[in-house]
Amino acid sequence: MNIIFVLLGGWLGAIARYELSRQGQRIWKKDFPLPTLLTNTAGSFLLGLVYQLSWGAEWQNFFAVCFLGSFTTFSTFHLELVQLGSKRKIAAAISYVLSSYALGIALAIIGLSM
Repeated sequence: MNIIFVLLGGWLGAIARYELSRQGQRIWKKDFPLPTLLTNTAGSFLLGLVYQLSWGAEWQNFFAVCFLGSFTTFSTFHLELVQLGSKRKIAAAISYVLSSYALGIALAIIGLSM
């Protein structure tokens, strides 16, 4: 894959992630990290969908590795989880973990089945 292709996909994914996070934080003022949950689970759905579509390896890599790789974020998920724990919001932390994995897996399966 051409390095420019990788840069473009990562750049677009990062911009989309940044804007969704910014808008989500502006709207959602609660401790529960809903913007990250929605972004990561949407990314799971899109990843499943991308692999289901027959676009060829180059386009699948562009969207799956480049765009979605920078759109979704495992590190932010973990940081927000630790922050919930440090604030002693254990129920919210458990809910965040369970909903992230359950929705992520379910939406990836739905994306793959389309």
